[in-house]
Amino acid sequence: MIRLAVQCHDRVGVVQEIVSVLSVRNIDLRGIELGEQQLYLKLDITTRESKEIVVRLSKINGVGTIQTIEFLPSERDHQELKGLMDQFPEAVVSIARNGEVLQANQAFADLFQLDITQPQNIESVFGRERLDEIFLTLEEHANLKENFEFHGRSMLVEGFRGFHDTFSKHTGAAILLFRLTSDVVSQYEKLKQGELISFDNIIAVSENIERVKQEAQDLAHRHEPLLIEGETGTGKEVFARAIHSLRTPDKPFLALNCASLPDNAAENELFGYSVNKGKKGFVDKQGLIEMAENGTLYLDEIGEMSPYLQVKLLRFLETGRFRRVGTEQEIAIRVKIIASTSYQLDNLSQTGNFRSDLYYRLNVLNLRLPPLRQRRKDILALAEYFIRLAADRLERSIPSLSQRAILALARYNWPGNIRELENLIFRAVSRSSKPQINARDLNMPMLRSLPSEVAEKGIKTSHKFIMQQFERQLFEYLYPQFPSSRKLADQLGLSHTAVAKKLKAFGISNSSDK
Repeated sequence: MIRLAVQCHDRVGVVQEIVSVLSVRNIDLRGIELGEQQLYLKLDITTRESKEIVVRLSKINGVGTIQTIEFLPSERDHQELKGLMDQFPEAVVSIARNGEVLQANQAFADLFQLDITQPQNIESVFGRERLDEIFLTLEEHANLKENFEFHGRSMLVEGFRGFHDTFSKHTGAAILLFRLTSDVVSQYEKLKQGELISFDNIIAVSENIERVKQEAQDLAHRHEPLLIEGETGTGKEVFARAIHSLRTPDKPFLALNCASLPDNAAENELFGYSVNKGKKGFVDKQGLIEMAENGTLYLDEIGEMSPYLQVKLLRFLETGRFRRVGTEQEIAIRVKIIASTSYQLDNLSQTGNFRSDLYYRLNVLNLRLPPLRQRRKDILALAEYFIRLAADRLERSIPSLSQRAILALARYNWPGNIRELENLIFRAVSRSSKPQINARDLNMPMLRSLPSEVAEKGIKTSHKFIMQQFERQLFEYLYPQFPSSRKLADQLGLSHTAVAKKLKAFGISNSSDK
């Protein structure tokens, strides 16, 4: 197997000509990926044959240097991901629709006593019927969270929908994460106090985030509950900590992720409990509400809280009193409640998926954080800040960003917001020892033309299929930046009608694009 990195200068049709050269010679193309001015090829040919192909490709107008490489970018990412997964304390596994284990970390192997160097099937853990229920839930809701018993051990399993490919119709893969309930509870018993964060630590170049920052400072000294809304990764906990630092810096700041614990564990952690040990009497444990007295209790992802706990929290907000689990004695506590959500809670309350009375109690004060794509002036400042942090952690000199890298960061749509930017920058700094980070070092998530897994499983690919894959992902990448068929047509130099037809065929749409 030979892998090539082909430098491609900006010229319409150069990629299609390269693929045509391979197609005409019946070259078995196992993978193709596109980066910034680079085309990566995985070819099932000999070293001798590769020399002839390099000569042929070099004659194409727009092709620059051609190098043999060890891995395609996605293959390199796969190796890095495996290394990263093995650092996770939680058991993580990626599975196919038939239950085949595609990738797993060592924690998964240890938890279920499986040899992951050999083919495995998750049916040995769940059974076929339970596995089908998991996939059905993921198909309907995109994620799941439930309790699970395995050989007498109680654990929490979280599932996330995998990928769906429009053309190959390969669908159903899922990612599962397992945590022993005892481990989850112990994490919250540690109650990460965390470092104090002030508003001076919050980068705000864009006018809209500066307004939110000022609004948060104005609200900080009020005791009423505060609801912070915003997409995942927009910095909701950072704002919560900054508000706490401004109003009660010497008091506790405690946090609970409402999506992380099953009901019984979450109730115990939030309200505490009292257990009768017989001759030893009652054993009491304080909950987070008590431990955060006169300080701040931060409830992350409040939209994930169960209906049962919503009732108990509502009563506390209304009366300032609560009972520990297992006792009738009421305790009065004064604590600032800050809740956050990545959902539209008003919509959830209207559809009956969140208590409307609790929503109104939490929403006395409100902050809405803008996504990163709506505060683009902050991207460079945030990137440079994360570069300094990464360099400090890695004990290396601070690299700069090339102009092309800056442009790539500015143009990207950042669905994962600030957290995605931070992770991307850390990967780039850790991969490169050069004094400057270029666009290729960033390895932006874009333009993956043909998943190598498809070819590895022996699915015959054609020139038409490859070009269709490439075109679809090109449109998916560009459409958020030019969000109408007319704007995209102007950018690509195509007719509006042609672009509109392709957008419809690829299932790419925007409600405003009529």
